[in-house]
Amino acid sequence: MTLPRISAIISDLDGVAYRGETPIAEAVRAFRYWHEQGLPYAFVTNNSTRSAGEFAAKLNGMGIPATPDRIVTTSAAVAERLRETMPAGARVMVIGAPSLVAAVEARGFQIADTDVAAVVVGLDREFTFDKLQKAQTALLGGARFFGTNPDRMLPHGDGFEPGAGSILAAIETASGVMPLVIGKPQPDLIRMALHILGSDPATTFMLGDQIETDIIAGQAAGLKTILVRTGVPPRQVPGVHPDIDIASLSDLAFQMAHEGQPALRP
Repeated sequence: MTLPRISAIISDLDGVAYRGETPIAEAVRAFRYWHEQGLPYAFVTNNSTRSAGEFAAKLNGMGIPATPDRIVTTSAAVAERLRETMPAGARVMVIGAPSLVAAVEARGFQIADTDVAAVVVGLDREFTFDKLQKAQTALLGGARFFGTNPDRMLPHGDGFEPGAGSILAAIETASGVMPLVIGKPQPDLIRMALHILGSDPATTFMLGDQIETDIIAGQAAGLKTILVRTGVPPRQVPGVHPDIDIASLSDLAFQMAHEGQPALRP
């Protein structure tokens, strides 16, 4: 099969570029090739536990050229949604990593765990029953509920670990309130990355390892999609199919090189 023209790539991180703290060798070679050839790419991640700068440092340390301005995190996206929809200076409960707390605080909100106007939830490896109870109380009292992403699990070494979606499900069950999810499968992150790249949506491809988040988000943003099978075993979604399905990024990079891509052909 001849590939369609690919002028830019928006890529997921965990399961595509690396698994947990382990780089995926085929991905390192592919992204280095694309960087050397001048193919623009950006990264989008549902992971709210690190800042864009931290993710860029991680990628560069693995041999993948990356800059913070081309990495879109759910921490930044959910904080921006709060700024757009919540009163300035409102009290907000954050269940998540320090990077998520910092992103919300940077938008001028007060971090609190009582009398809050909103509850923001991301991946929290120190999640406790006490946090669950405080979130339940806030939501039953009328606070709005925001989630960074619905990921059920994340690649971790040779196995997996629970994702932020597991925590969202617990809080939803306890409160009866459904969260507004900002990350994939919603298209917000993809649209932000597309704006950063300034590339043509018709030839920009979304690259990911999960159909129910990456592929659906890419399609919702109007992009063609590529599924790579190096991360979480993809759960099939009826009626949703990637435009390209590959075993690893080396397969894609090899075929692009063979066909003269990614030179930006007129």
